[in-house]
Amino acid sequence: MSKCDVIIIGAGPYGLSAAAHLRTIPGLDVRVFGEPMSFWDRNMPLGMFLRSNWTATQIADPTRALTLEAYMAANGNRFSQPVPLDRFVQYGLWYQGHAVPDLDQRKIARIESSSQGFRAIFLGGEVLESRRVVVAAGIGSFPWRPPEFKDLPSSLASHTFEH
Repeated sequence: MSKCDVIIIGAGPYGLSAAAHLRTIPGLDVRVFGEPMSFWDRNMPLGMFLRSNWTATQIADPTRALTLEAYMAANGNRFSQPVPLDRFVQYGLWYQGHAVPDLDQRKIARIESSSQGFRAIFLGGEVLESRRVVVAAGIGSFPWRPPEFKDLPSSLASHTFEH
């Protein structure tokens, strides 16, 4: 059974940023699991523009080297605010390639507590023990409708995830 210090579940902006920051701690073994930017790529409307301002659209990194400006300079890919969704996804993939090049896309089936912290069990049955777990899975895995609304059509009661 392999071990590490921190497991991060999720490879969207928050998971990637958490990994970039934690990896600045010398000797800390951080492993990241997920499909990079998948929620943004698969669930947001085509042609969408991000509503957040330029600064809030940046994925935080500890050295401030992986900015939107750095991405545009590296790729010759120019755009302005509001940031188009497809450019944000491309920026996130570029960020991941620089900050978390060893991203592991295997699926974690469940997390259990253990005497040393936590145990991540993958779909294939492999186990990874960790002292800490960061869950940055986004909203895609957690849509919930109250039981009172279960019989209503989605036109009357829907979850944000569906839009």
